[in-house]
Amino acid sequence: MAKRMDWLPTTEGKLVEMMAIWQTELSDYNLQPQYAWSPEDCTRIVNEIVAFLNAKTEYQNVPTKMNRLEKDEMKKIAVSGMRKFARESIRNNNKMTDAQKLQLGVKISDKDPTPIPVPDEGPNSEAIINPREPGVVKVRYLSAKPYGVDRIEIAWTISDTVLNSPDQLVNNTTFSKNPWEHTFGSADRGKKLYYSLRYLTKEGTSHWSDVREVIIP
Repeated sequence: MAKRMDWLPTTEGKLVEMMAIWQTELSDYNLQPQYAWSPEDCTRIVNEIVAFLNAKTEYQNVPTKMNRLEKDEMKKIAVSGMRKFARESIRNNNKMTDAQKLQLGVKISDKDPTPIPVPDEGPNSEAIINPREPGVVKVRYLSAKPYGVDRIEIAWTISDTVLNSPDQLVNNTTFSKNPWEHTFGSADRGKKLYYSLRYLTKEGTSHWSDVREVIIP
């Protein structure tokens, strides 16, 4: 699973800039009722930010190990509070527009995610036959299914004449795991089976692969 991008800045300088915006916004007594923010929560977050900024200034003035540890601890508390407030009072707040959320640095995921592209071509494949299994034909695709592919569709026809177009293949079924398998009757043994494969996704289907042939054992 891909790692979710963090909405908080990675550098302390950028974080301080964002905190200055939070101080202003969360301290605005007009915005609190407009956004349905809890005044108590706003006050607590602002106080945590101020505590970190004061500890940061103290460390800059007196760069001791103790002051650095104090700064880091206050930063951890302030960041944790900001994350909680964003999660509970900003991200899914329908009283705020996306632009207002972004003003506080809270990025909103796309409402209309980019569709997964449909593969252009059908999968390469091979037929597997075993003389000790009369009438049994197995067909497997040769590489892993592309991301977003749900199933594979196979079209097939037994024919005495050469078939070279998927449109000529009148039977079809789908399968998700290798291999597709079908057992033909004794009357079909020794005949040619023509088949083609294509990918199926929620967005659509790929083109058919080239038509291949195999003699039914």
